[in-house]
Amino acid sequence: MRQQSSSGVSVGQDTQSLFAAQPIFDRNNNRVAVELLYRSDNGVTALELGDNLATTELIYNLCSGISAQSEQYNAPVFINVCADFLLSGSFLPLEADKVVIELVERITPDAAFVASVAALKLRGFRFALDDFEFTADWEPLIALADIIKVDILQHSIAEVKSQMHRLRGYKLTWLAERVETPEQLEQYKALGFSLFQGYFLARPEVVTGKTVPPAALKIAELINNLFQAEPDINKLSVQLADEPALVMGMLRIANSPLYRKTREVSSVKELTMRLGLDLARKWILMFSILNRCCPAAAGLVLTRAYTAQQLAMLWHADEAKQNQFFLTAVLSGVDILFGVTPTEFVNQLNVSDEIKHAICLRSGDAATAIDIIKSIEKAYSMKSGAGDMDDEYFVIYNQQQHRIQDKFANFSR
Repeated sequence: MRQQSSSGVSVGQDTQSLFAAQPIFDRNNNRVAVELLYRSDNGVTALELGDNLATTELIYNLCSGISAQSEQYNAPVFINVCADFLLSGSFLPLEADKVVIELVERITPDAAFVASVAALKLRGFRFALDDFEFTADWEPLIALADIIKVDILQHSIAEVKSQMHRLRGYKLTWLAERVETPEQLEQYKALGFSLFQGYFLARPEVVTGKTVPPAALKIAELINNLFQAEPDINKLSVQLADEPALVMGMLRIANSPLYRKTREVSSVKELTMRLGLDLARKWILMFSILNRCCPAAAGLVLTRAYTAQQLAMLWHADEAKQNQFFLTAVLSGVDILFGVTPTEFVNQLNVSDEIKHAICLRSGDAATAIDIIKSIEKAYSMKSGAGDMDDEYFVIYNQQQHRIQDKFANFSR
């Protein structure tokens, strides 16, 4: 099913399988964690897709998924990883206190792998040895492990008891997986296990929802940095490192006759100093949107943003409030740009309560400005009038529309 945005642009509402989640319980039957499992709507398994891609997709869905179900799976989560994924450093986006990294039994724990685990351990990550087989090649990882997961259908009580005795010198938590009967649960409680997982306790539940497109996530990260009171310029440089076209366009603008020129600008830091923070914010945001979206959608949303800023000026708002109007208007258009509702999007951002209230509750002066602008957009789209709206608002909108067209022309030269 698809719905129309306020500007007549289709917005995708289809949901997909994000992952499956199976709870993990303590000795008092309290759910204390959850294991996330790869799931695909087309029936492809993690083994068929490949462990590396499956883990990457699962983590992306966890971090960017929008689901009514997924709130209960925030942390801690157990996630299976393969050697290639762990060695790649792809775990950097996850916070250490929100994840337990499960090392799957298919891993060959060579020296490089053990060193990577040790490095992540120093950063606060926790590790579980999954389907632990008690073989000698896993011995180097036992000292780094926090949890031993035992498939109780693959080992006898006597064997497990013997291994627990052998490893008693390590500070380990023992987890029984594939618990299928109440008798098994009681047996492993008596043996000293602390955590339990299996069909007797809870089956995996498929979590469905929508994922925010990667382009939208990049814009979200950029907004979070750019619109801080003191943006991290070094972080900004990193964010733009894989955007050569954007950076080149920005440098062209900064070195153009539009701005006072004392020497050539050759870095993001110099660019920000040359343009000033406010202009740098707007140029970078504009180019980022234009690079990731069709020009018509980008033009519509940016015209909305600049018009909102001008309305703030018209209403005698201070500079901080003008910037707030600008950003609120940009965020009001993410449905047009990325097919994500503005309310869903702003909930991922570290923005002020005023902006969140304007987007989510349609309250405050910024929301009033956006309502005015949307009425103008609708009037142009429907080729109709806008009732008794002040003609000055139309004049401002038209001026900003031409302004955006000029900016696009400067960028394309």
